[in-house]
Amino acid sequence: MTIYLLINILGVLLFMGLAWLFSKDRKTIHWRSIIVLVLLNIFLAWFLTSFSAGRFAIEKVADGFNWLIETSFSGIGFAFSSMVNVKNMDVVVSALMPILLVVPLFDILTYIGVLPFIIKWLGKGLSKLTGQPKFESFFAVEMMFLGNTEALAVSSGQLKRLKSARILTISMMSMSCVSAAVIVVYLQMLPAQFVLTAIPLNIINAMIVTSVLNPVTITEEEDTIYKIEKTDREPFFSFLGILFWKQGN
Repeated sequence: MTIYLLINILGVLLFMGLAWLFSKDRKTIHWRSIIVLVLLNIFLAWFLTSFSAGRFAIEKVADGFNWLIETSFSGIGFAFSSMVNVKNMDVVVSALMPILLVVPLFDILTYIGVLPFIIKWLGKGLSKLTGQPKFESFFAVEMMFLGNTEALAVSSGQLKRLKSARILTISMMSMSCVSAAVIVVYLQMLPAQFVLTAIPLNIINAMIVTSVLNPVTITEEEDTIYKIEKTDREPFFSFLGILFWKQGN
């Protein structure tokens, strides 16, 4: 256990040292915020892997995702029984077909406002706790739920208002992210609790690295989140038609 702990401490120090070495402006790095992020990541790793309540919570979330995948196979089996109800299921079917349910489900939850509500308040809490800019915190939580492409699309209005240094931060954070579709594939290859534990840890790590590599100082006036007007949003059933047309193509 002691050796395991020392290896992890050494890994964190090496990780931070490399980021500092390649930093664009070492003098303006906000070390207080970064230390809070590191401590938050350590706490999450401990809570989700070593604390009974954390393990219970992540197992329940994993059970929910597994249920979604099983439900998707029920639908796929109804339409393509020869592909699903077989002894040796093709890897393409087992890994990729559940995406046809999970990704549209995330899009629907975004449309009706469930995911935006969760993302908004988690982003605010993360910003308040760590001292990171509001939008960067908001975007990090967006990536955790929506993936890179969807998060960039949702935040396009905000991105047009950011200065180039902050856009670079967002671009680097985006490189650490995986989409809901890829997560579904991972869930078919690895135990769900490991995949779901890695997602929030990965997001916090992305914030740590970008804060060291590309430190940005912003004013209070700049630290805002642009509110997107929804007056042009399609009716729900039109949205469903467009969504499933995209899935089919």
